[in-house]
Amino acid sequence: FEEQCRRELGNVCVNTPGSFVCQCQLGFRAEAPACVDVDECVESPVVCDGQGVCQNTLGSYKCVCRPGYRGNGTHCEDENECVLGGHRCDSNARCGNIIGSYFCQCYQGFSGDGHSCFDVDECAVNNGHCEHNCTNEPGGYSCRCFSGYQLDQDGHNCTDVDECSALNGTCEHICINTRGSFQCSCRPGYQLHIDGHTCVDIDECKLQNGGCSHTCTNNPGGHTCHCSPPLLLDADNLTCRNVTSCKLRNGGCEHGCTVRAEGRVQCHCRTGWKLGEDMRSCVDVNECGDFTNGGCEQLCMNHAGGFNCTCREGYKVQTDDPTKCQPVCDPPCQNYGVCVAPNSCDCPPGYPGVGCSAICSPPCAHGGTCMRWNKCLCPAGWTGAGCHTAVCELPCANGGRCVGPGTCQCPSDYTGPQCLSPLCTPACQNGGRCVDVNKCTCTAGWQGARCQIEPIVCQKPCKNGGVCVGLNRCRCTKGFTGSLCDTAVTTPCVPPCQHGATCSPHNTCTCPEGTAGLRCERL
Repeated sequence: FEEQCRRELGNVCVNTPGSFVCQCQLGFRAEAPACVDVDECVESPVVCDGQGVCQNTLGSYKCVCRPGYRGNGTHCEDENECVLGGHRCDSNARCGNIIGSYFCQCYQGFSGDGHSCFDVDECAVNNGHCEHNCTNEPGGYSCRCFSGYQLDQDGHNCTDVDECSALNGTCEHICINTRGSFQCSCRPGYQLHIDGHTCVDIDECKLQNGGCSHTCTNNPGGHTCHCSPPLLLDADNLTCRNVTSCKLRNGGCEHGCTVRAEGRVQCHCRTGWKLGEDMRSCVDVNECGDFTNGGCEQLCMNHAGGFNCTCREGYKVQTDDPTKCQPVCDPPCQNYGVCVAPNSCDCPPGYPGVGCSAICSPPCAHGGTCMRWNKCLCPAGWTGAGCHTAVCELPCANGGRCVGPGTCQCPSDYTGPQCLSPLCTPACQNGGRCVDVNKCTCTAGWQGARCQIEPIVCQKPCKNGGVCVGLNRCRCTKGFTGSLCDTAVTTPCVPPCQHGATCSPHNTCTCPEGTAGLRCERL
């Protein structure tokens, strides 16, 4: 019986009265009286999910995975050859995994089937669209420009570099930009050095004396011709001629030129100048250099062709005579005072202050002006020797005191601009008027020292037993209110009226027919 149950495979034989039963493991099926192997490959054809071949085993099964898949014996899953390294893609290709396999794709710039990739020479076709030079590189290419050009942002076209825009292209004088380069040139009177950048002065005097008929002097970038006296350089700046007229270079004179009767040129100078030793140029005359000091009272300042008189510190030039100096007083002398020395005034009597100003002691108050010794000119509203006394055009009454222009200080019993209004303390009440110090005149009916006692007068009589207790004021009896006690006080009925009864004043109910009781509660 144990052989029928196949105990060696883990099945169990259980004895029963007169027989036995097999308890079969997973992978077996009980078919009396034994355990029979289950063929999972037949009963479950998709057990390997189509990713492998199913092979039945005793009590189980196994999946033999197809190429591109891997598994644990009972299950197959896709194998990622790109990650595990089981592919044959070229090093210049991309590996892409697909279910059960993979593919190879050459990188951009390479061609081939992915297993073998070769570099594409982009420069072989239309120069790689480069304007100048194309350089092939593994998997790509790059454009390069000729010397003197720079590559544009598009990476293909070239733009000329303006070398002259930076440091003048290292040229000493003039830089001229050209396509792909630049050239240096020099200003007139110079020639370009062999280094192509530096400019060297041309000595024109070494070439036929610079064209001069007499003496040639070389200058940086040019030259100058000179003549021996009395000859004069002609208008061509090259030839020397005898001077017989003022028309040629003003006869060689710096200032004025005159032709004498004998045909000789006579030079003369403007005022403040004198002829030099060459009898042509003019030399400044130093008017301040002799004993007269140029006629200046204090300081003489010479300048080309003239001079100026100036003064020492504390003095200034007189307006009516520019050779004379007068003292300066700061502040200036007032009130007919005379400045006799720097900051020193000769003042008339009564004005001993600085700058011949008047002095008032004590000083003028309230903006007054000191006119002369202790004499003030007061502003409007003030008077007195020192402008201390206020002026009130309307006099202060009832003992009031003028304390400012048009301002009265009143005693405690009066008020108002002129202290004409008496005061009542405490004030009159109920429309009363203060007519004298602490004396009130009351309106009709009011009495008392401050009109505080109310009259007992009611123009309309009080109603419903009310009593007049003041001016048009009634004291009402219970149950009535209002200024004339003509309004009944309505109070709620508590507890409320029943069966539709009406609540009357004074907490009473008016019962409808058929009801009775304090609150009409009985029928």
